[in-house]
Amino acid sequence: MHLQCPRCRKPLHVHQPSRGVYCDNKHHFDPAPEGYLDLIPGDKNPKNSDSRALMRAKRRFLEQGHQLPLVEAITALLAPLGAHELIHLGCGEGYYCRTLAARLPGWQFAGIDIAKNTIFAANKAQPDGQFVIADPVRAPLLPGQAQVLLVNDLNIKTELLVSWLAPGGYLLYLQPGPRQQWQLRTALNPVSMEHPLSWPTLTGLHHLSQQRCQFTIALDQELRGFVVETSRFGWRASAEQRHAFIQQGPDELEQDLLLTLWQKSS
Repeated sequence: MHLQCPRCRKPLHVHQPSRGVYCDNKHHFDPAPEGYLDLIPGDKNPKNSDSRALMRAKRRFLEQGHQLPLVEAITALLAPLGAHELIHLGCGEGYYCRTLAARLPGWQFAGIDIAKNTIFAANKAQPDGQFVIADPVRAPLLPGQAQVLLVNDLNIKTELLVSWLAPGGYLLYLQPGPRQQWQLRTALNPVSMEHPLSWPTLTGLHHLSQQRCQFTIALDQELRGFVVETSRFGWRASAEQRHAFIQQGPDELEQDLLLTLWQKSS
C-alpha cells in the first residue's frame, strides 16, 4: 500500500530499522507494537471505536459464515483479474481481507479503518496484511498507485477514488439493494416500500460488470438483537420497536447487495 503523509501529503517512505514511515518533511510515524500504523495525528475520538462487546459480536457473526455468499460473489468477480493488492476502505476487523486471502492465492491485502480496536484485531488475525488507522473517506493513499479498491457503501467522492487508482486499476463497489434487511425494515415500518433497483454510475471509470447478491440469514433471538444493534434501520427505531423485533421478530433476514466492478483507463 503506497501511503502519503497525513500532515503534508508527501509520499511516505519505510524506515527499515523501526518499520515506521516518514516523509521528506521529516514527519515520522512509528508502528504500534503489534505492527499496524496510526496515521491520524492527534487524539482519537472514542466514538470512532466500537465497544468491546459490539466488536466481539460482529466478529462472532462474521466468523459463523453468515456473509459467505457475499465473499464468494466478490471472489468470482476478482479472481479473473489476476493477483493484485487489494485495499479495503472501511475494513473493520479485517474479515473480508482474511476470507478473500484464503480464496485468492497470490493476492496481497491491506485495510484502512478509523477505529483503532478494529485495526488492532485485523492486524492480529492477519499479520501478513497491512492495516492502517485512518479515515477511509480521506484515506492517506498516494494518488495513482492503488491496484484494487474495495469500498462498501462509503460516502467517498468519486474523484478521490479515481485519483487513488493506478492506471488500469479496479474499483469494486458494494451497496445495499432494494431488499436489504427487508424483514427488519417492514417490522420497524410496516408501510415501507421497495425502491426500484438502481445501479451506480461513476464518472471517470469504465464499467466492467455487475452482480446482485441475494441470500437469507437464519435468525434466532440473539442474532435479531445483533441485527438491531448494528443496522442503520435499527438505530432509528424506538426502544419498543427494537424490543418487539428481538423478542418476536422473523426467523430469517434477506440480504441484498449490489456489486459493481469498474476499471480506470490505462
